[in-house]
Amino acid sequence: MIKIETERLILREYQKMDWEWVHQYAKQESILIYEAWGPNTEDDTKAFIEQSIKERKEVPRRAFELGIVLKNNKQLIGGCGFRINVNNKKRGNFGYIINPTYWNKGYATEASKGLLDFMITNHAISEIEATCDVLNLASKRVLEKCGLQKKKLIEKDVEMKGRFRDTFVFEKIIIEAN
Repeated sequence: MIKIETERLILREYQKMDWEWVHQYAKQESILIYEAWGPNTEDDTKAFIEQSIKERKEVPRRAFELGIVLKNNKQLIGGCGFRINVNNKKRGNFGYIINPTYWNKGYATEASKGLLDFMITNHAISEIEATCDVLNLASKRVLEKCGLQKKKLIEKDVEMKGRFRDTFVFEKIIIEAN
């Protein structure tokens, strides 16, 4: 079982009982305007948790979906995930979501840095990619704080929720010292 500790957070594998905490934010249409998924039904959220549990048993493991928990009160406040590229095991992409009750406290950045450090150290990841809606300025800032740089803009990338989304693609390449 993966357990990553940062200053204020614990990133851990999802458990079946977590679905209710996850559903608190996964059902909120207003915070999912930048996401292709959601808002979730209870069944959608339960299926996500089940899929996350199933994926951690795969060999080799490619998907790492983790709950973000506050150390001080053990409250699950969000999630983050990393997916290793099928064709290049040194490359992967990641994402995160935080319950809006806990926004603007640096938790997304702290969790993302913890996850990325874990993947770099334990899975030899050297190429990291993430995307965000160009309108999601908070997510853009998180990616920049994690050391990713904007690589390109994909205009009219995907149609979702009644509009065509423009997407920023961010990347971080880790250069190994000789």
